[in-house]
Amino acid sequence: MSENEFEQFLHTNIPITEAMGISVTEFTKSRVRLAAKLKPNINDKLTAFGGSINTLMTICGWSMVFVNIKETDPKAQIVIKKSNINYRAPIREDFTAECEIFGDETRREFLETYTKHNKSRLDLKVVIKNKETVFAEYEGQYVVFK
Repeated sequence: MSENEFEQFLHTNIPITEAMGISVTEFTKSRVRLAAKLKPNINDKLTAFGGSINTLMTICGWSMVFVNIKETDPKAQIVIKKSNINYRAPIREDFTAECEIFGDETRREFLETYTKHNKSRLDLKVVIKNKETVFAEYEGQYVVFK
């Protein structure tokens, strides 16, 4: 699935992504990047709304699970089990969430567990940053099941 196809999938199946103006800038098994414009996500302080930041980061992690499980099982269900977010600095510009899986071992263990038990989990980190500042850090535990 290309970046454009996945973006349309998000907008159709998770409607808030379209309202937030989320675009998919990278969608691979090792890295997912989702961008959002500040304007539709602004708060009364003229910075990005915390709920929008959290939503973007949650969906970014969910997207990483999606791109890694759907070849193995197109009907797998993905849910967030728990998450934690640290807002480190106000966001006054368009922003991008990025999630990476480092190494094939993590992916292999995740998929082997799913194949063996019909469920698995993946702990992921997502960050919003620019060249100078880390704006938010997120940790989420996602679960997949048949």
